[in-house]
Amino acid sequence: MSIITLTTDFGLDNWFVGTMKGVIKSINPDAEVVDITHAVPPHSIPEAAFILQNSYSYFPPGTIHTVVVDPGVGSTRNAIVVKSPRYYFVGPDNGVLSYAIDSEGIEVIVKIENEKYHLTPTSKTFHGRDVFAPVSAYLSVGVEPEEFGPPLKEIIRLTPSLPRKISEREIVGHILCVDTFGNLITDVTTALMDELLKRSKVRRLRILIRDREIVRMCPTYSQGNENELIALIGSSGHLEISINQGRAADVLGMSAGGKFILKVL
Repeated sequence: MSIITLTTDFGLDNWFVGTMKGVIKSINPDAEVVDITHAVPPHSIPEAAFILQNSYSYFPPGTIHTVVVDPGVGSTRNAIVVKSPRYYFVGPDNGVLSYAIDSEGIEVIVKIENEKYHLTPTSKTFHGRDVFAPVSAYLSVGVEPEEFGPPLKEIIRLTPSLPRKISEREIVGHILCVDTFGNLITDVTTALMDELLKRSKVRRLRILIRDREIVRMCPTYSQGNENELIALIGSSGHLEISINQGRAADVLGMSAGGKFILKVL
């Protein structure tokens, strides 16, 4: 049984996701379609790329990962299939696949041009239904990537968000995304935290964000006190700012792209 994952910014209060699944099932009734998320903030290519990077590798080899976060739909941007050593990736060539591909590697890239594998007439505003869903389904029944169109040498790649160094023990970090629970996921990785804390005699940190100060690092969300802002390393291996059973994003009024200062003492 082939697995096709879907990651979109479509939400679930319309017919878009269901229609994509209908197209896939019409071509391959045996395909297993798995929703990673349809709650990517509209048009947020970096957040979709981050979500895919943190989810794709937990699926069996051969899985087809389809991502439709596509503010350039109908324009001159390419639609692509990428084959890696273990997976297939289908989506617009706007950087949304790049973080996963950077981790996974590339065997083949093709531009999706062969209209034999599109729904026709092909809408200029819904390539999720008319291009990406059918191509994913045909991949799942054994059509080789080269059948969809000509090869490409490279994909568009996003520049990863990186903290800016102020001094040996102080950086400016950035909010990558806000999860469902209001936790602020940052671009400070476990490796960077370890590097910074090695320079600290007491191995303590201070985070300044808006008008608040965070001085406690916890191993779990539940160890935070009521209404206390804490820092922790989340499952993605990134520093998070959190409140136990609360929403740090709402308390701080922060969203993706926000900045903070982290200093080790």
